[in-house]
Amino acid sequence: MSQNTIILISRNAVDYLFAEQVSKNLGVKFAQAESKDKLHEILCANMGCFILWDYDSVLEKRAEDARTNRELMDYFEKHRVWHRVFAISSHPLRDSIVPGNFHLFSKYIFRNFTLEATRVYSYIIHNILLPNPFETHSAGIDELQIQKSRITNSSRKKATLEALSIILEKKTIPKRIATSIIRATDELVLNAVFDAPVDMKGNRYKHLIDRGHEFDLVKKEEVEVELISTLSFLQVSVTDYFGSLDKEKFVPLLAKNFQKLEVNAPGENSKSDSGLGLYQILNSGLSMQTLIEPGKRTRMSLVVPWVANVRELRDSFRFFCLRIKN
Repeated sequence: MSQNTIILISRNAVDYLFAEQVSKNLGVKFAQAESKDKLHEILCANMGCFILWDYDSVLEKRAEDARTNRELMDYFEKHRVWHRVFAISSHPLRDSIVPGNFHLFSKYIFRNFTLEATRVYSYIIHNILLPNPFETHSAGIDELQIQKSRITNSSRKKATLEALSIILEKKTIPKRIATSIIRATDELVLNAVFDAPVDMKGNRYKHLIDRGHEFDLVKKEEVEVELISTLSFLQVSVTDYFGSLDKEKFVPLLAKNFQKLEVNAPGENSKSDSGLGLYQILNSGLSMQTLIEPGKRTRMSLVVPWVANVRELRDSFRFFCLRIKN
């Protein structure tokens, strides 16, 4: 059998209903695994499996699940299937990260299974299951609209951010949230323009240029910006065509920045803030999906619901997703 299958590892009845609904939304099979052996049986019988795992059983150190969780984690490591695992948690990502375990959260969803959240999570999981994750499909999302633009000169970033600001204002997004979105988009565009370009030897040749400097971008250096608008959320995607974002550096860096940051004493040299922008993006309540096709392109997407205030944002869907397309 080669059909995609959603596998749930959880004792939580709400998780069961959620996973079942996501499977229906995507038109794929659904199975539940109570043990490592059952998981192995399902994985051997299905080519395209995706695992939803209740990670709170680990965080909260539930004695009844301790042995099963140890076996599962050993299995994930031995068979290298972490890329198929989405951790489900009632704890915000920033509260769950500890040194050494970030790979558990390379795909993470906050346990919020309202109808809106379930639809959004189905959309995200669908994009993960796609052979080509850079192609956008609705996956049950209503009235999806896509606008694309290309940044061909470093100075065009300003116009892109202004256009986004107008859209957010028309959608009556609260100013505080709109500011977070604009700043996060600015961060992603700057990364794509100045940090992504590499030469044939893999050396970055624009990262030392002053961020205010104006220059044209050659074809490969052009950056694509997508605005995907639906009835439920806005997605802002920034794509560079180098695919130079290195998972081996990106993941530890992001994990590091979830730890408490030290404040330097007067007179000390400030520590590098590389990666701090990504920490700030996730800490603001925005969701992020990162898709990397090494040597070809990197697509980083911000996702935010249409909400009336910050409290609604905190109560809405939240996720983080990192996928490497080998």
